[in-house]
Amino acid sequence: MKLLDVVALTEDLAEVGLHRGQVGTIVEEYEPGVFEVEFSDLTGKAYAVETLNAS
Repeated sequence: MKLLDVVALTEDLAEVGLHRGQVGTIVEEYEPGVFEVEFSDLTGKAYAVETLNAS
């Protein structure tokens, strides 16, 4: 995975209101396998930014 790749969640993250299948864009790589992912609505407005593991 690399910057600006589109990724989908493989499990629910109910504590932050995100659910399996939601799609986001990688906007930063902190270390191998750890990424900041931005989730946006259809107008491009971000509604969540989370640090996630590749797995």
